[in-house]
Amino acid sequence: MAKSNRAETAARAAKLRAQEARKERQRKQVIAAVVAVVIVIAAVVIGVVVSNQPKPVPAATGGAAALATLEKLPASVFDSAPAPSPQQAPAKLAGGTALTENGKPKVLYIGAEYCPFCAMERWALIGALSRFGTFTGVGQTTSSSTDVHPDTPTFSFKGSTYTSDVVAFQAVETQDREGKPLETLDGENLALFQKFNPGGGIPWITYGGTHATDGATVDANAFEGKSYDQIIAGIKDPTSDIGKTVTPAINVITAQICAQTDNKPANVCTSQGVSAASVLLKR
Repeated sequence: MAKSNRAETAARAAKLRAQEARKERQRKQVIAAVVAVVIVIAAVVIGVVVSNQPKPVPAATGGAAALATLEKLPASVFDSAPAPSPQQAPAKLAGGTALTENGKPKVLYIGAEYCPFCAMERWALIGALSRFGTFTGVGQTTSSSTDVHPDTPTFSFKGSTYTSDVVAFQAVETQDREGKPLETLDGENLALFQKFNPGGGIPWITYGGTHATDGATVDANAFEGKSYDQIIAGIKDPTSDIGKTVTPAINVITAQICAQTDNKPANVCTSQGVSAASVLLKR
C-alpha cells in the first residue's frame, strides 16, 4: 500500500513537472512572438521615418552644372590664358555700320543646333557675354549625330534671353538638331548675313555690325569625344587642350565687345587677359 502511494505521488509530481515545463515553453514562445512583432513594428517605423527624411540634393553634373560654371568663371582663369591667335580675332567688315539695340552695341549670332562648329563656338560666346550680363533660358543639346564631330555637348540659344547694361545680344538658331527649321532669319538680320556672309557658313557672329567671325574660333579637335564635365574642366585649366583654345577665344571676344562699349565694365575690360587680347584688334 505504501509503495502504491509513493508511486502515485511520484506520478503526480512528474505530471506537475511536465505541466510546468509545457507552460514554460509556451511562455517562451509567447515572449519570442511578442519580440518578433516588436522588431517588425520598429523596423516599419524606422523605415517610415527614414523615407520621410529630406533627400540630399545630388551634386549637379552635366550641362546644367557646366553652364553655371561657364557663366561665373573667375577672372584668374582668363588672366592666365594663353594669348589668342590672329585667327581667333573678329575680322573688320568692309562697309560695316554700327549695329545697335536700345542704344547698346549689338552682338548677333546666327547658327543652328545641328552644327558642330556652332556647338563649340557657343562655349566661348557664352563665356565672353557672361562677363557683361546674364543669360536666362539657355538650353542644353548636342550637335548632330551624323555630322562631323558628332554629338558635341553644347547649349542652345532658342528661347533664351540676355540682359546687360552695356551690350545687346540676339541669337537665331535656324535649325534644330535634326536639321528641321527652328527660328526664322529675316529682316535686318538676314540682310546682314547675306551681305557680309554670302557663302552662308555658320556660325556667323557680328560684333556691333563692324566686325564678325565666320565659323568656329576654337580648335574643333580639342572637343572630340569630350563630355560636358570634361569640357568645363578643360576650360578651367588654361594648360589643357580645351583651355588653350577656349579661354583665349573668350578673351578676344571680350576685348572686341569692350572696344564697342567704351571699355565698360572697367573691371572686365582692363583685366590682364582682355588687355593682352585687345592688342590683336589694333593690327
